[in-house]
Amino acid sequence: TEIRALLNEKGWDAVVAFQTRNPLHRAHEYALVYGLETLLREGKNAGAVLNPLLGETKGDDVSAAIRMQTYEKLIDDGEMGQGDSDPELWKKVGGSVPDRVLLLGLDIKMFYGGPSEAVMHGIYRQNMGFTHIIIGRKHADAPFADGSPIWGDFDAHEIFDQLNGELLIQPVKVGFAAYYESLGRVDLMSNHKDEKPVFISGKDVRATLQRGEQVDPRIMRPSTSEILAAAMKQ
Repeated sequence: TEIRALLNEKGWDAVVAFQTRNPLHRAHEYALVYGLETLLREGKNAGAVLNPLLGETKGDDVSAAIRMQTYEKLIDDGEMGQGDSDPELWKKVGGSVPDRVLLLGLDIKMFYGGPSEAVMHGIYRQNMGFTHIIIGRKHADAPFADGSPIWGDFDAHEIFDQLNGELLIQPVKVGFAAYYESLGRVDLMSNHKDEKPVFISGKDVRATLQRGEQVDPRIMRPSTSEILAAAMKQ
C-alpha cells in the first residue's frame, strides 16, 4: 500500500521494476536503463524502481547491507546510466536516468528457481503496483553442483509467452549486454554480433576486489568497486 501510494505521488503512468540480488555491473545497470528507455520511447511518463531482494541469498553472494550502499551511491551521485543512456531521448524527456529511479528493497528470500521464480518475481512486483518488470537472461538462475546449466539462457523469457493466467505486469525482456569500444559504452550484444566486447569473468572481478583494486571501469562503476573492495578487506 505504501509503495503504491509513493508511485501515485510520482505521477508515473508506467513503472518498471528491476530485480537483482547482486551489486550492479554496468551491464546489469544497462538492463534497468534499457527497460526505462523502452517505456519512455513508447510515450509513457515512466519511472523505474531498483528493487533488490534483501532476504536470504546464497552464502557467496554480497550481503544486502553492502549491496544497498552500492545502489545508493549510484543513484545519489547521479552515475546510473551515465555514458550508457540515449542522449537524444533524454534531451526530449528532460533530466537523466537517476531522476526517474527509486531504490526500494524487498525483504524476500531468493530461491534460485529459474523461470518459475521469474514469474513469482513478476507477481511480487504486480502486487506492489509496478506495470513492468525487467526479465534478463538467466533470471533467478543457478547451475547444478558441477557447474552445468539447469535452464537455458532465455528460458525465463519464454515462460512469460506460455502463461495462461491473468498476470497483468508486462515483462521487458533484455538479453546480454557488454561494453563495446566501438561505441564507448554498454549496449546489447545482439546489436554487435561480429564485435568482441570488453569482458572479465566473475572470478577475476572477485580476485581484483579482494586485492583491494578497482575493477575496469568499463565493467563496473568506480564507486561500486570501492565499496566492494573495502568490504572484502574487512
